[in-house]
Amino acid sequence: MKAKILILLIVGLLSSCNNQKTSDKENPILVAQREAPIGWIWLNLYPDSTFEYISGGVRNKRIYTGNFKMNADTILFDYKDSIPFIGSKALISNIHINYLNGKQNERLEIILNDLAPAD
Repeated sequence: MKAKILILLIVGLLSSCNNQKTSDKENPILVAQREAPIGWIWLNLYPDSTFEYISGGVRNKRIYTGNFKMNADTILFDYKDSIPFIGSKALISNIHINYLNGKQNERLEIILNDLAPAD
């Protein structure tokens, strides 16, 4: 009986680890991140113009999703539910993403950039 309960618990834990809301079938075209005092900040942009902004810590993780639009060197984020304190507009350079209109300045380091060059 204890073995059956243990197996059910393990299966439940493993299945809950695979609950990604955004399309994990696609590789991101841009990844930017920074360490936070008790966690990390992560931004993934996908080829279908969707994104994930992940603010994670030791105890909790918050994932913001939506669509983005590129306008020259500016990224405009359209969030599905709520807008995080960083805002919805960012300036992209060769090595950083700087959010422009949030309650606090946010700067992420780009670690992967496969965005098509702007015309």
